[in-house]
Amino acid sequence: MIIDIIGAGSMGLLLAGKLIHAGAGIRIWCRSSEQSEALKKEGLTVSYEDGTAPVFIPGKEIFAAPASAFADTVLREPGDWVVITLKQQAFHEKLPEMLFPLKNKSLQMVCFQNGCGHLERLQELMPYASIWAAVTTEAAKRKTLTKVIHAGRGETWIGEGGPGGSGPEREMPVHAPAAISLVETLLTAGFSASVSKEVNTMIYRKLLINAVINPLTAVWRIQNGELLASEQRMLVMKELYAEAITVFDACGIAHEENTWDSIIEVCRATSGNNSSMLADVLSSRATEIRWINGSIVDLAERRGIQVPLHRWICQLVEGMSARER
Repeated sequence: MIIDIIGAGSMGLLLAGKLIHAGAGIRIWCRSSEQSEALKKEGLTVSYEDGTAPVFIPGKEIFAAPASAFADTVLREPGDWVVITLKQQAFHEKLPEMLFPLKNKSLQMVCFQNGCGHLERLQELMPYASIWAAVTTEAAKRKTLTKVIHAGRGETWIGEGGPGGSGPEREMPVHAPAAISLVETLLTAGFSASVSKEVNTMIYRKLLINAVINPLTAVWRIQNGELLASEQRMLVMKELYAEAITVFDACGIAHEENTWDSIIEVCRATSGNNSSMLADVLSSRATEIRWINGSIVDLAERRGIQVPLHRWICQLVEGMSARER
């Protein structure tokens, strides 16, 4: 199996390193030629916070190239799967031009993005492709262009998402064998993975958790567990949660009765972690707030619902990463 991974950030490097180590054929597509050259020269290292021995892939065993060469390569030598691990901003700004030469191809593609809106956009860009969504609780932190830390083991679910996507009542599509094959490859690499018919529900569950935790850790510059340190912080969390649940109910989006308890448990289980949004703010990078809390604002507007706290938190976080004009 040949797997093309677009995006060599934390998740992209984690997947690439463990999959190459397990014998899979991986092509890594980087946003910069600097990173692709570094990977070929220095190799790729996956280390673990739990004391597991690190995995090192020598540069001579790595196919890495700038993402600008992706389309030409796939046209000449198609792979089996395209795994997209770009963050949302790069997904929406860089991917359309990259994929344009492939718009009539029937590729198998799976997205690892947080938030909403990307699956629909990808289907517009690639109308003949089979679009799958991946929801993962794996935690990874990129140290350098060639080194990534597997900060926490989790689970990954793959299923058809987006409008008309998977639900408990929907039969698995006829091309599910391709997804099963991808999952088996992930299992061989040491990931806990499965094919799911309920991935849409999982997408919105993760959206809800991220919309409560991520922006507040970014604004207050605190780790996840510190959200539980005071009643005042938890009150703001509850207000964000309540607004989002109102929107979910109005839109007919399923959610578990104990989702609030799940949010608290995530804070405790990842108490020493920096959220991805906090990491972006600390590194002066643009955040994914537009596709997390902003998605809830968009859903609310379609139903005529007021969500002042989510709207305010979007403006606040976007203002933190603004560049001088």
